[in-house]
Amino acid sequence: MKIFLFFLLTLLCILCLGTACAYDEDDLEWACGSSKELRLGEGITCGNYTVVTYNFPRSDQKQFVGIKLYENNVVVADQTLTAGEDYIHDDEVRITALELWMTDQDWTDVPTDCWAKIRIEPRGLPRFEVEFETEKEEYEPYSSIEMDLIILNIGDAKADDVTVYVDAETLEMFEMIRGHARYHCSEIERGGLCDGNTDTALFDPITLRFGVPSVIGDTVLNITINIEYYDIKSVKYCYSISYPVEVLSMFSISKSINDNIYMDEVATVTISLRNDGTHPINSIKVSDTTPPEFELTENSSLEWELDLKADECRSYTYSLKPLQPSDEGYFIPPAIAHWNRDGKTFSARSDLPHITVYGPKIELSKTVKPNTTNTGGIVTVTITVANTGNEVASINVTDHLPPEVLLTDGTLGAETILIAGGSQSFSYNMRMSTAGSIKLPPAVAHFVDTHYYEGTVLSKIRSITVNPEASPRPAQTFDTSDKSVANTSTANTTTTQTRETAGLGVVCVFVGFFAAVFVIMRI
Repeated sequence: MKIFLFFLLTLLCILCLGTACAYDEDDLEWACGSSKELRLGEGITCGNYTVVTYNFPRSDQKQFVGIKLYENNVVVADQTLTAGEDYIHDDEVRITALELWMTDQDWTDVPTDCWAKIRIEPRGLPRFEVEFETEKEEYEPYSSIEMDLIILNIGDAKADDVTVYVDAETLEMFEMIRGHARYHCSEIERGGLCDGNTDTALFDPITLRFGVPSVIGDTVLNITINIEYYDIKSVKYCYSISYPVEVLSMFSISKSINDNIYMDEVATVTISLRNDGTHPINSIKVSDTTPPEFELTENSSLEWELDLKADECRSYTYSLKPLQPSDEGYFIPPAIAHWNRDGKTFSARSDLPHITVYGPKIELSKTVKPNTTNTGGIVTVTITVANTGNEVASINVTDHLPPEVLLTDGTLGAETILIAGGSQSFSYNMRMSTAGSIKLPPAVAHFVDTHYYEGTVLSKIRSITVNPEASPRPAQTFDTSDKSVANTSTANTTTTQTRETAGLGVVCVFVGFFAAVFVIMRI
């Protein structure tokens, strides 16, 4: 019995040693590290490891650098290296003395200036990346998904015993038509790819094909890839990634309209609903909206409610009349459907159909200047007609005057042909003969195009304020009934001054008479 136990123990030791020695240091791969020139007491860090230089000894004309290796701030190794020599600790990190430099020692036998260029590298690990290649971004029920998987080892070391799994939960939703749920590779080198078909010399991606299920509403389903692999030390790793696939509802709603119409035509809108599933959908509420550039030709709320049996379709139609043309056209808002099932609310939107509208669009404006004047004043009226549509039109513009206004010059009408984007203006003057607020009637433009589409547009009504002429200033009168005594004295003084002035005039007349007599006597 003792011999048997000894033999069993020996066998276990051999197996353990065999496992431990499954590789040697030459098989290790190293990730990109970092290097630095270190002087005495300086260090360099990589991950959890730090190297510090603590000595620069010499021996037989050889130069050395003494290093201490710390793992999580705990010393785990103490080594002396020459230039070009390396040290591997626990097969996890490699320290290399790339270069040493020392000055001559002085009488104290202590180097005065020394440094070592140290490189530290962590052990390389395998790491994977998965690329999904599909033909479309969304899929209809009962269709199929063609997918290629490109699995690449982007790590810094070889991966062993690689197994690729297609998630089983995915297969419950999708039907696997082509491919397998599991793939295995014995090893994938650094930078290598997982070959889906090892029987060929060229690389083949893993090709999968799924059947798309039927869903009650638009649903995003994930195809998940799990990868299990081992590194050189038999440490197991797992990597998982999912790719979203949008599956359209078995219920579909679409909306259509004429590609193009003329301004005197109407567009027919059709809303179509279909249940492609195997179960009925009840109480579907459908609503639609009218775009601002159109108006309904009949009274409708644009709301419907219906039930759809399995594989049943239904449609509704209504008409729209365009309000203005457009070369760029209009996108019609989508119709929306709502319904409830199993306590959940589902919704679907139709597409946005597009329509182009052709025809002229005539705009007429009327301005007056000034807006306020006096009776007899002159006012200038300017009328502008423009074609903002996309077809040429012949236009006849007429205007009228109210009875209290007189035309002084210009004309009240014009005829023109306007291309798309063209405009023309004309003016006339009128005299305002009556005071008050005068309303000018709108100008009228009648148009017709080469397709015999015709119409009439009016300008806005304008108002003018006419003030009456200024009246003569009335004579000023004084009321003396309540004048004070001071005012009476002032009046008496004025009378006295008038009498004195009159007496002085009489004296002047007598003096002049005697002077004339004196002159005649002398002669």
